Amino acid sequence: MSIYLTKPDLYFFGQYNEMMTEWQTSGTQIAPWFLDKPFENIGDFAEFIQMLDNCERGNLDKKYASTTSYFVTDENGRLIGAASLRHYLTADGFSTWGHIGYGVRPSERLKGHGTNILKMTLEEAKLMKIHKVLMGCHSSNIGSAKVIESCGGVLENTVTDPDDKNETIRRYWIDNR
Repeated sequence: MSIYLTKPDLYFFGQYNEMMTEWQTSGTQIAPWFLDKPFENIGDFAEFIQMLDNCERGNLDKKYASTTSYFVTDENGRLIGAASLRHYLTADGFSTWGHIGYGVRPSERLKGHGTNILKMTLEEAKLMKIHKVLMGCHSSNIGSAKVIESCGGVLENTVTDPDDKNETIRRYWIDNR
């Protein structure tokens, strides 16, 4: 099955809400950073899409990095996940996590989508001339660690999660030339 990176759009309002409801019901971690919960109305979703556009264009608090956000769809146009690509690292907490974040909705896991999403996002990073990519995943997320390693990730270190002192983050570098 083919999957595609696509820019967030109002078209996905219903599918986004369905995906986020599934994610919340599963009780599993939601990623990347911009995914949160279903929206009550399309106006709020439109503001969300505008916020993502502003983040990509650098129209945000200067302590944060410009970030391109993607929805991930399958060949039938079904929303199956998301990815984010930070254009550069900053001194804030996001530098702990690195350049790329991705997530696959619970019903679509264990189908190889995570690896394909990461490979496609690395290609986007290459187009932005990001040749050394930092990535992080919770140490307890064995599946994500395997995805990162299968895409060339070399473990640099493990650090305490700044948001959850009981959790650690495995940090990897990927040579993206």
